[in-house]
This record gives sequence, structure tokens and C-alpha cells, in this order.
Amino acid sequence: MVKIKDATYWAEKIREGKISREELLESTQKKIEEINPRYNAVIAYDFNKAKSSLSKTKEGYFSGIPFPLKMLGQDHAGLPSTSSSKLFEESIARSDDNFVKAALEAGLTPFGQTNSPEFGFKNITDSALYGDTRNVWNTAYSSGGSSGGAASAVASGIFPMAGASDGGGSIRIPASFSGLIGLKMTRGLMPQGPGNYRGWQGAATTGALTVSVRDTASFLAEMQRKQEADPYQTELLDKETLHHLTEPKKPLKIAYSFDSPVSGISISGTSKAALQKAVDFLKAQGHQLIEIAFPLNARPLVQTYYQMNAAETYAMLKPWEIANDRKINKSDVEPLTYALLEAGRNADAASYIQALNQWDSACATFDEDIFKNFDLFLTPTTARTAPKIDEELIAPNIIEKMKHMELYDFSEQIETIEQAFEKSLTFTPYNFISNLTGQPALSLPIYLDETTHLPQGVQVWGKKNSEPLMLSMALQFENHDQFILPEFYRSLLR
Repeated sequence: MVKIKDATYWAEKIREGKISREELLESTQKKIEEINPRYNAVIAYDFNKAKSSLSKTKEGYFSGIPFPLKMLGQDHAGLPSTSSSKLFEESIARSDDNFVKAALEAGLTPFGQTNSPEFGFKNITDSALYGDTRNVWNTAYSSGGSSGGAASAVASGIFPMAGASDGGGSIRIPASFSGLIGLKMTRGLMPQGPGNYRGWQGAATTGALTVSVRDTASFLAEMQRKQEADPYQTELLDKETLHHLTEPKKPLKIAYSFDSPVSGISISGTSKAALQKAVDFLKAQGHQLIEIAFPLNARPLVQTYYQMNAAETYAMLKPWEIANDRKINKSDVEPLTYALLEAGRNADAASYIQALNQWDSACATFDEDIFKNFDLFLTPTTARTAPKIDEELIAPNIIEKMKHMELYDFSEQIETIEQAFEKSLTFTPYNFISNLTGQPALSLPIYLDETTHLPQGVQVWGKKNSEPLMLSMALQFENHDQFILPEFYRSLLR
């Protein structure tokens, strides 16, 4: 039985008449005012607009639950739509995107917008427009990124669940760093568009950060969509199975690996300890656990990922340049964005297509080497716990070079971008891989580093559409009190 006051708990209380939608919304506003200044998780909110939405969300599964949207790719008409960039500081969404439309149908009340890094390019949340988001467990550290604001909004107890998105680990990284549950769904399951169905060529998807397995499963059940305009299609999952999860009915065959997926990057003792805890627990539950080598060296894959980021950044920002009849310069955007933009101007189509082909090959490798022989695959979610807020992740000389990216040819531009991301990659070498293959991946909060008091997650990998199996195993962890909980939820155990 779930003991914490999650989103499902509050939805039940609303249905029972124990609390009204208006009272819950008012309580949430009060928590934003009292708690948020410590973490800088919520960077905009409109109480009156949220209150006016309550009448539209009476029938959905999560009816009346306040739900913050990420300030990146989750547009609600009339609210800011800045992508956490000064370039779009005055931008207001003209319509609801398909994610928000689905959230409204699920009964969720959009309220508040959470911080992210500029255009979601980083695994921390430090936008020049809104500032740093701090980790609820230890405010000297980052909450992760790019859904870092969403993570701190949930971990602090302001909201029981928050909108998030994941283009290279942006749900699972903050889940691991912040002690939450984070699921990146199978490509094609979540509502996308209009206008960004091919977000990062299918690498990017929407989702949520939660504190319970049932919230994650029910969010997936209610939000999944089959959209004719979406080029990435997959079969919908059985809603009843997701809403009424049970633990695995038979022992599972599970692979696990302590290897780093990226050559030259090591895995911390904390990450290994988290994985070992998960392995020991699952063995005790009767599952068959077999250690394997990580099936590929993802170093070449990450290089294709940077090439994609560059090309997509140019495609995203070129319309602004046309509309304003000038090129974006280094003072308009942050250095990393400027570097990707300039590299994108030089990206050639053949290299881009070859990069996408490598993603498909990686998916085939996982299918042949792991999922034909195993039900699931386990690794750490991240290679170490969260970096400090003031940790130098990009060397000053690289930042300076990025500011003059227009001076270099494409190969040197990509090399500079690799150097810019390398320190960040040492924290999160696992996460981008499943974005490129389109497979689901789930971070579970099962370990706490006692020295830093920071969480460390383990990541469950599955084949496409295996979310029910992954979540049933996650439920086994939860039912046996294997999860760590942020202080707010520990204090309210019922």
C-alpha cells in the first residue's frame, strides 16, 4: 500500500469531498510562496488562470491536481513560453500544445512553470534568465537538468507531480539527483506537437516526475496518445494494467552492468553501491540476475548526438533570424547555445543521416544482445551524484572559444562542443542512449550517499512498450520500502 501523499492520494481526497479543488490550489500557491525561494524551482505562476481552468478538469483521473509545466516545450495559452532563454523573454504561448491538452483531459490543472536551462541543453538547471535551481536534499548542489525545476518542485513538496521532458536524460537525471521516480517512455507514446513531432528526431519526449510508482503508471495510462500526425507510432498500453499494477507474477531474468557505457568515463563508488543494492534486493525476491558487459561503447553515439543538437538548434533559431532580419549573435544567447547554433550552420545532410542510422544500429544492438535474452537491464542512472551549484563544468577557455565559434570549421566546432560537454558527461553517460534508441528507461530512487546526503538512482532499461513490466518491478521495490523519500514526504507518512 502506498503510504505517501502522492497525486493519486490527493485526487482521491477530492473525489471523497475531503478537500476541494480550490482549497488544494490555494494550498499549493501558499507552498510556492513559502518554499520556492529556497530552491528557485517555480519561476512563474498565475493563480487566477489556474483557478479558471478548474472547471475544465472535473472529470479526469487526476481531477483538480495542480500540475506545473516545464518552461520548455509545454505551452499553455496565455502563459510565458521562453524556453528559459533571454531571446524569448517576452514570448507568450498562443495556444495549448498537445501535451497540455492531454494533461487537461487527465484532470490536471496547469499551475506554475518550472525552471530549466536554456533550450534544455544541460544536465543542470542554471539559465541566465532565471538563475540556478537548487537541490532539495542539499542546496549546495544542483537538482539536475533539464527538468531541474520540476524535480525541486516535487522533491520540496510544493507539487506531488510535475511536467517534465527528456531529450537526453532530462527526466531521469534530475530524478536520480533529487530522489524521485522518472520514466522516459517509449518513443511515440507521449503526446507531441503540433510543430515538434520530430523533436530532436524522436530523441525528445514528454513526461513527468513523481514520488510514487502508481502516479507514474497512472500518468502514463492517462496521457498516452496515438496521433496520426506523429511520425513515431507505437501501440498504446493497457490502461487497466497500468492503473492496477501488481508485482511481477513470475521471476524475471535481469541483466546488469557496472561498466561505463562511454569510454574514458568511470563510475563512482556511490553509483556502484546503488546498483549493488538493487541487485541484492532483486535476487532476494527470487529473480535471476546476471552480470554482463555493457553492450556497446557509446562514445561514437554521443558524438552523433552533438551533431544532431547542432543541426536542430540551427533549425529552431533560423526562423527567428528570418523574422528579425539578422543573425543571432553571442550576446543574444548563452555560449553553449551560440556554439551549437554556429556548428549547425555548417552541418551537412549526409553526416546527419549517418548519425540517425547509428541510432537505429544501437537499438538493434540492445535488442539482439540484451532483450532477446533478458526481460530487463539494470545500470546506475547516473555515474555519480549531483554536481555542486558552483562546480566548473565547462572550462573558461572553452567558454571563450564557444563565444567565437563562427571562426572555426565544422570539425573544430564539434570538437569544441564535445569538450564543453565532457565534464557534464562524466556525471551522466548512460542517459542519452535510450533517447536515441527510442526505448523506455526508468530511474528509481533507492540509495542515499550519507556523506553528501544526496540521492543516487538506478536505471531500469526495457524494450519498447515494456513499461508495465518495468513499473511492476519498480512496485516491488516500493512495496518493500526500498525507496528513499525526500524529507517533505517522510514527514507526512500516514
